[in-house]
Amino acid sequence: MYLFHTEADRRAMLDAIGAASMEEILRQQIPADARFQRPLELPPAVSEMQLQRDVTRAAAENASTASHVCFMGAGAYDHFVPAAVDAIASRGEFYTSYTPYQAEVSQGNLQAMFEYETLITQLTGLDVSNASLYDGGTAAVEAVIMALSVGKGRRRVVTSATVHPEYRQILETYLHALDCELVIAPLDESATAENLLPLIDDDTACVLVQHPNFFGHLEDVRTISDKAHEAGALVVQVFDPISMGLLKRPGDLGVDIAVAEGQCLGNPLAFGGPYLGVMACRQDLVRRLPGRIAGQTVDRRGNRCWVLTLQTREQHIRREKATSNICSNQTLLALRATVYLSLLGPQGLLETAQHCHQKTAYARQQLAGIERLELPFEGPVFKEFVVRDRERDVIGLNRTLREQGILMGVPLERWYPELEDCFLVAVTEQRTRADIDALAGALSNAPTQGVTAGA
Repeated sequence: MYLFHTEADRRAMLDAIGAASMEEILRQQIPADARFQRPLELPPAVSEMQLQRDVTRAAAENASTASHVCFMGAGAYDHFVPAAVDAIASRGEFYTSYTPYQAEVSQGNLQAMFEYETLITQLTGLDVSNASLYDGGTAAVEAVIMALSVGKGRRRVVTSATVHPEYRQILETYLHALDCELVIAPLDESATAENLLPLIDDDTACVLVQHPNFFGHLEDVRTISDKAHEAGALVVQVFDPISMGLLKRPGDLGVDIAVAEGQCLGNPLAFGGPYLGVMACRQDLVRRLPGRIAGQTVDRRGNRCWVLTLQTREQHIRREKATSNICSNQTLLALRATVYLSLLGPQGLLETAQHCHQKTAYARQQLAGIERLELPFEGPVFKEFVVRDRERDVIGLNRTLREQGILMGVPLERWYPELEDCFLVAVTEQRTRADIDALAGALSNAPTQGVTAGA
């Protein structure tokens, strides 16, 4: 809504556009069923002291990792954040600096971006990384659009139901406007993407796979990559950065573009964001890479320095030549990821991944022994696995455990109706044996009488 200094200014604007009132403009643009038709029901004004008490009381009603033991995942995870990450990222020169547009951005920020890119290329085994995107979902979509731009007229994108459902929803939205065909291999009894292989044809521009996938299962990315490349298509892999401590890197599996949600790299859950979009690719695709790239060079005196090497955003070059409409980035969160990876190093990342893997295996074993539960999918997993409730009361079970201080997992019905009786359990290095035993005990003793399914 515009603010006007005088009534005459407001009237002049309305006359210029041929409208009788601001209300008329709103009625024309906003459907009636989307307009708020009644006064706001706000409580009376209170003092600042009372407001603080009210807000604190309301916040205490939230169930979070500060108050509950968390086994929820599905793309956002309760990983340990070392204190040094907060200490460095909260420094004023980093914390308060807005996303850099101009070449004269400080050398400190540019070096931090360069170090981030270096770490991401080492993590992925690919040649080049940009200086971050919004989050994992938009990074996956940007990678697909990037693949389409080099697809020589191909308009077919093949993916699987084992890719994060919200990533696929974002992809559907974007591709609808781009007149592309999106083909999704359905979920099968293996909970992997193997059944997408027959869908790859000569019109396929891109294959999108997630490994480990949304259900925690490991995919045969090498086979998928080989089949896609035989058809002349590019491969985009969504990966879990923590899993790189144990699993082969995307670049080692023949992947062309790798993307990830970087929240797990030293960033808090923060009730859903902001998060960090990670992207890396092969060298020959660098000019299609969205966002920006900070590079290392020397100044006229021969001193080491850093510059924005490529800036393929519409704010830096002509709009029709831009690779993306990304107009900001998550530099602060990328900095946190840089500090986190630097602190852990290869050995620390390996140990973190081992903790996740071993504790997940223990949790899977404990829950499989509970009469009420079963594990619907077999095969190796990393950090997450699916559990079925034979009582078909996932919502009631979730509520019961939440009252006991445990966030047991993420119900899957909202994305997969066929899995209405299932939930997804995530086990990070934060979880102790006692935590897992408490989860198993609470699930074993959960009431089964007098509960209505789906209540």
